[in-house]
Amino acid sequence: MDKIKFAAMPTEHENRLYLTTIGEAKMMPGQVCGPRVRSYCLLHYITKGKCKFQVNGMTYHLQAGQGFFIAPDFETRYETDGDEPWGYIWVGAAGEEMKHLMHVLGLSQANPIFSCHQGERLIHCVHDMLQHRQLTLTDHYFRMSTLYRFIAILSEERQVNQPLASVNSYIANVMTYVRHHLHEHMSTADIAATMNLNRSYLSSLFRSQTGMTLRSYIQLCRMTRAKYLLESTHLSIASIAESCGYEKSDSLNRTFRKTYGIGPADYRKAFLADQAKSSRKPHES
Repeated sequence: MDKIKFAAMPTEHENRLYLTTIGEAKMMPGQVCGPRVRSYCLLHYITKGKCKFQVNGMTYHLQAGQGFFIAPDFETRYETDGDEPWGYIWVGAAGEEMKHLMHVLGLSQANPIFSCHQGERLIHCVHDMLQHRQLTLTDHYFRMSTLYRFIAILSEERQVNQPLASVNSYIANVMTYVRHHLHEHMSTADIAATMNLNRSYLSSLFRSQTGMTLRSYIQLCRMTRAKYLLESTHLSIASIAESCGYEKSDSLNRTFRKTYGIGPADYRKAFLADQAKSSRKPHES
């Protein structure tokens, strides 16, 4: 290989995601890499020229703007395709998170080929990581953030060709988002924009899958949160209202009473009385 830049990252097996190798190289005609088996995930992107990639008994003829994925424990081989050298960059990483990210991108050893028309951005990512190869905490975090940026660029290119996420996946993501943002103002339009979905589509999809409107689900989650905070904390009603996404405690009072038939202050008083009464009862031996 000629004009090679290479940095092998220390492996930290306790981490869910860690870089193992990054680099840039040129392969001359007649040069071959492999057959070889690796223990980590590896992404190669062709910056110029052509190459031939072999895995699973398949041979792929690739050119600049394309790349290939190598999964752990698979035997692969690649070489220059033709009489001209080819240049490429690579990023290798391991851990369960890396496997998950490759799955999300739709890459596997049965489907290892990808295209990217933003090659300069990918190259820039690799150069950035190579310039921050020191074993310091600062460089470590820089490399990891750049790895995610590299994968984000690939995801931009592939999402057009990816199958739509399952309905269950959409609903699960919406529910998770709602539970994690109860303290914020939320509308169906806001959530639809966050999920990159049409508002009307999201509304009908959510209702068909859950039997309730998204607005009703948000209110249910807020009431559940308010009830929990009334039972388990000494926060004021105003603080609880704010924690549940209400600008004024009157809004919480009104919705809580409508939902449970009692105001939040009276509910807390009754709950504490029941707790005190239960603690005074003799325990059976």
